[in-house]
Amino acid sequence: MIEFTKRFFKLKKTTALTVFSIPLVLFMLFAGITHYQELQELEHQQVKNPLPNDVYIIDNEVLNKQSRLREKYMITQVTSVDDNNVYLKVSNFIYLKVSDAIRGIRTDKLLTRQFFSNEILKLPRSQLEQLWVNGGVSEVGRSNDGMHLYGGVIIARPKQNLLKKRKYRIGTQENQLAISYYQGDMGYEQDWKEAFRLFKQGAEKGNPYSQINLAQMYRDGETVEVNLKQALYWFNMARKQGVYSAKEEYSKLCRQVAECIE
Repeated sequence: MIEFTKRFFKLKKTTALTVFSIPLVLFMLFAGITHYQELQELEHQQVKNPLPNDVYIIDNEVLNKQSRLREKYMITQVTSVDDNNVYLKVSNFIYLKVSDAIRGIRTDKLLTRQFFSNEILKLPRSQLEQLWVNGGVSEVGRSNDGMHLYGGVIIARPKQNLLKKRKYRIGTQENQLAISYYQGDMGYEQDWKEAFRLFKQGAEKGNPYSQINLAQMYRDGETVEVNLKQALYWFNMARKQGVYSAKEEYSKLCRQVAECIE
């Protein structure tokens, strides 16, 4: 009789938890759908009202109606806008995945020489909007501070600012070396494990840009398992130092983690 009673209450408790969890799951699903719709509407408005320096990752197949290619995503950046048209710089590099293109942006590729073609792509604004509707614009990026996007620099500082004495940040050397390993340039072979180690070293010394890069590797699961809590921690450490892109990345990720408080 005692054993039967234990089983009964255990079954009752399990059933209650299941019944309780269903509304919670439905609420989270509804919240996720609502948030996605809000992001889609924001993207749509930004495409309808383009601004100089906006960045679009465009599907080359949809734009040029080509047959399916292995690499197909290109980065474009708005140079100017008039009443009828938007004018875009187009990258000389084509990427396999959208995430590869985003990685290029966040590692400052837009500032490298010959990254963009010398030819300017002129698109009617209505065509740009239709391209977005058709799924040809895979990512829409607008910098909130005019310089940074996805943690990378998309606009060079004005020349007069270069004359100012730069503030030295501890951990800068580790961060720069890590970037070379991450990208596989400057004479270094690509080695994400070594990049991760150096980003972590720089982050622990307090370098905010190492902290951002380390957070992104935790978030994207690069050489380590995805760890959103660690990503939030390091984004938060960088935003405490006043780095705007870290604040933006923290807020974006925080919405995906239930226990996170902005």
